Amino acid sequence: MFMKDFVVAQAYLNLLEDSTTEFKRAHVIIVDDDPTNRVLLRSVCEKIGIGIIDEAEDGVIAMELISRFQPDLILLDIHMPRMDGLELMRQLRANPALERLAILVQTGLQGEDDRVRCFNLGATDVVSRPFHLTELKARITAHLRSAIASRVLFDFRNRIQAHIEITHSFLDAILPTQEKAEIIAASFGMTCSSVYRPHDEIGGDLWSLHTIDDDLLGILLVDASAHGLAGAINALRVDCLVQEYMADFRDPGLFLNKLDAAMAKISFGQLFAGAVAMTFNKKTGELCYAGSGSPYPLLISNGFVTELKTRGLPLGSGVVSLTTAQTTLKEGDTLVLYSDGWSESITGEPSALLAKADVTRYDLAQSLAPEEYLIDDLTLITFQRRASHAV
Repeated sequence: MFMKDFVVAQAYLNLLEDSTTEFKRAHVIIVDDDPTNRVLLRSVCEKIGIGIIDEAEDGVIAMELISRFQPDLILLDIHMPRMDGLELMRQLRANPALERLAILVQTGLQGEDDRVRCFNLGATDVVSRPFHLTELKARITAHLRSAIASRVLFDFRNRIQAHIEITHSFLDAILPTQEKAEIIAASFGMTCSSVYRPHDEIGGDLWSLHTIDDDLLGILLVDASAHGLAGAINALRVDCLVQEYMADFRDPGLFLNKLDAAMAKISFGQLFAGAVAMTFNKKTGELCYAGSGSPYPLLISNGFVTELKTRGLPLGSGVVSLTTAQTTLKEGDTLVLYSDGWSESITGEPSALLAKADVTRYDLAQSLAPEEYLIDDLTLITFQRRASHAV
């Protein structure tokens, strides 16, 4: 750039608006072998209020700076010694860690083919010299805002993913694996098949098996409000209360009443859930159950499907008043518990589907669970009481 052009540009700079604090933490690297250009571009950046400005006179130095600091924006010249701007863009776009980096090419090339070549190599934008300073300022400002917003979103997504992974580990510690469920069920003379499939990466369904004593097995299915991370957190909050009232699980109705009252008292956000609680006595076959705000469990006996009707608002309302009902799980009978994610993902009524199913299958739950996209978290658990000679 000739000195006269630089003087005119400096005078024009004085007309630009004063800097703000918007870009106080922004980082820009000016890559240009012409010191006059670097001075002018630095002046524009300072006028905008960019807090961190570095300079490089060729692509080699620029690559070192970019690799160390990962700036928000590069102001890049094309013709430079050692490594020109085109080669620098090739290397930047080949690096996954730098492929999102904003690159504003500032060049004296005027041909359409030259500009297209810059874009094909990864330029975010191209501005021609001699500069129109108000336009240059506007473009730098726009790309910085976009880059900063992208970085904030990227960081936010990483934080959310970290929270999801932590929550996932807690859920994995609570949810029984298929192998563990089979072992526990076998010790009570039953076979067990289960499917847990969240709508999102994680979900708000929760189920568990509890050995209350040598003869009594506790079964719990919870469908907490919300989906995804919020639903999973709600499920963990419910599980904390479940552990507190586990001593009352022998009476499922009493247990759920206490759970409802405790959930209603939570002061840091409303907490609601549908739930079914059951106990099974392996000696007598007695099945005691209660539920609230959740689909009815189903009992399949001699080919007939019976709904084990429960009642009540979702837990957390504070007005649930349940009593424990009783029935018998005879040898060869099958018990089916599920969240509404299963009933909403099948065609027809669950009882009609089960009436046609081969309930003797060891993988009954897996055979009944659809593979297509789910609109809600899906949990499906089946228990079959084995004949006494098979125990």
